[in-house]
Amino acid sequence: MRRFGSHFRITHRFARDLRRGGLSDLAQDLFGLDNGAVIGLDYRFAPLTNVQVGVYRSMLARTIQVSGRVDAWQQGEELPLSLSVVASVEGTNNMREDHAPGIGLVASRTFTDRLSLYATPMFVWNTAAVHEVDQADGHEDHDHGLPTASPFDDGERNTAYVGVGTRVRVRSGTFVVAEFAPRVAGHSPAGRGVWGVAIEKQTRGHLFQLNLSNSFGTTYGQTALGGERSNIYLGFNLARRF
Repeated sequence: MRRFGSHFRITHRFARDLRRGGLSDLAQDLFGLDNGAVIGLDYRFAPLTNVQVGVYRSMLARTIQVSGRVDAWQQGEELPLSLSVVASVEGTNNMREDHAPGIGLVASRTFTDRLSLYATPMFVWNTAAVHEVDQADGHEDHDHGLPTASPFDDGERNTAYVGVGTRVRVRSGTFVVAEFAPRVAGHSPAGRGVWGVAIEKQTRGHLFQLNLSNSFGTTYGQTALGGERSNIYLGFNLARRF
């Protein structure tokens, strides 16, 4: 973002598993749109052109995440990659409980404007505490059908994972996105790494993404917990840059 620029994003994940029920059942529920959803609000601000600070709030366990990013190097003739450092801390119950700091590195490589590749090694502390939280807390008035965390104690408290992804332009302003974030060390509850596929439409100031994923976690700590082994959820992101 440019200096003093800002970015606002809405994340929306429908809580129905698309693999539950037949095609007629899914159609009657408009493929999950009639079910509850996990919604998040994200705001980022750039005090400098290479620095961003942000705050994100997810309905999932009333989680608030505060984060920062420094774009240390830009891709150019001397360096084939862009490198950024990210740091965050999140907490459930509106940042009152289960604090989970995180730190990571984002490496990206673009090929003209058609293809981008990303790798993001992350380390998140205290993810075991996040896992112990009943993820349905904070939704007493809404039947979202959220899965609750099952007891799992592997003796580890922290988690390391590596996110990899790609973004391919298929036509002007339209992109296909794919990502996978396997855990590589530390606390590793049952389930697999988070994966997602999406299609994006970009305009001059807005970006709309329609996605499928095995998780509706959207913070670094929630991603560290992994996703479902077989469930698939429909969602979308809507972003606006100022």
